[in-house]
Amino acid sequence: MTLVLERMYDVYREYMLERRDMRSVNLPLLGSPWPLMLLLGTYLYVVLHAGPRFMAQRKAYDLRRVIRVYNLAQVLINSVLFMWIVIKIFFVYRDYNFSCQVCKYTNDFRGLEEMYLSYSYFLLKVLDLADTVFFVLRKKQSHVSFLHVYHHTLMVVGSYFGMLYVPGGHAIMLGIWNTLVHAVMYLYYFLSSYGSQYSAWWKQHLTRMQLLQFIHLAFHFGIPLFFNRECKFPRFWMGVGFLQALFILALFMDFYIKSYIVKRKKQ
Repeated sequence: MTLVLERMYDVYREYMLERRDMRSVNLPLLGSPWPLMLLLGTYLYVVLHAGPRFMAQRKAYDLRRVIRVYNLAQVLINSVLFMWIVIKIFFVYRDYNFSCQVCKYTNDFRGLEEMYLSYSYFLLKVLDLADTVFFVLRKKQSHVSFLHVYHHTLMVVGSYFGMLYVPGGHAIMLGIWNTLVHAVMYLYYFLSSYGSQYSAWWKQHLTRMQLLQFIHLAFHFGIPLFFNRECKFPRFWMGVGFLQALFILALFMDFYIKSYIVKRKKQ
């Protein structure tokens, strides 16, 4: 037992202290994994267990004003981050390599800017957890699906480890896609809260946009993983990006087929 614990500690020290990017070690939630583990553990406990029990005998909270402000804030933050990344990568530096973009672990302005952009994206994924809490407080527990909870949890965990090992580089395409999709998605949420007559049309095309996102990301990570052995971006993270893109694509495809194709045939 002692040997097992020692080995676990050695692995923890190697991967969480020695091999990580030390530039971000003093940033909130990045110095140690325990605060984030506590945050995610609390999130899962609240939205899957404590929250539904708390709301069982209560009326749904009217959070329309709060959610509208939240949605507008998400639109603004995602739009700014999307434009900032695109302008910097494609118009200022103009050196992005779609087949293999390595991370810049330097302490110069370019390296630190890319690291802080990645950190901003990580914090945004933490903020996204509020979506599920709103569902619970509004007694929309049916919306707290496996796809929803898995996706939100995965994005926080993935962006956390991305900050530790690959802050930017080839993985920055995930941030570009995700901030664009979320800016459109939260704008849809905001307009729908006022009863927009185009909600159904917008929702279907938003789902198609999400499918396109994961199809492109599967190719974005898969092509250098299988066909570019010279790429210096860590192959392990290429594989993680490729497999997760395929898995989330399958979940969204299943949702799309059930929500639009099967439902339309029944009608």
